[in-house]
Amino acid sequence: MRKFFHPVPILPAMHPIPLLLRAKAFRLALCLAILASLVPAALRPAHAAPPATYSKDGVSFDHPAGWKVTEDVVAQDTTRMRSIDLEGPNEAVVTLMFSPFFSGQDIEKFAATAARNRADAAKANTAQQARMGPVTATPITRQVAGKDNQGISQRFVVSLLGQNLPHEARFFKAALDGTTVIIMTQVGDEDAKAAEPGFAIALGTLRYSTSKR
Repeated sequence: MRKFFHPVPILPAMHPIPLLLRAKAFRLALCLAILASLVPAALRPAHAAPPATYSKDGVSFDHPAGWKVTEDVVAQDTTRMRSIDLEGPNEAVVTLMFSPFFSGQDIEKFAATAARNRADAAKANTAQQARMGPVTATPITRQVAGKDNQGISQRFVVSLLGQNLPHEARFFKAALDGTTVIIMTQVGDEDAKAAEPGFAIALGTLRYSTSKR
């Protein structure tokens, strides 16, 4: 299976805290998924299993049956950033990062830093010889935690083994009951249509409550 590494971007507002690189192998479609509006229940396939619910230490969200939370960890440094990965079909992933330090973070700068880290990680992984093409960034609005949220969409092409594979990454920021969450999603265009409804459910139902901790 063709894989390379996905880095977590540095927290620009918190320099000189060391860069948090969470090297995690994932398929060529990369690790984050497209966010979209919630799919009405009436449009879901009749055979689809009801969503499951993930709930732990104040964070909760629904996700399609068969999807799985593969990581829920807290950084052992001054940031105490909590990071949660939800993986769906074809190893598509949505990453949720919770930290009060994100309150002053500009989402455009965060997305730009993520793009640089993504390109640097691809260059460093010489065994796979992947190349990231230029990034085109545009504003985008989707539902996060039940509300419309304006974020950043990045489009780029991954070149590997003679193939050019277009991708879209999306970034959102939201204030949730005393903390701030940054959401990163990414998926290859070939898998986006299948992954889109599941990610919409997860992000649309996202909740955080300090009273549950």
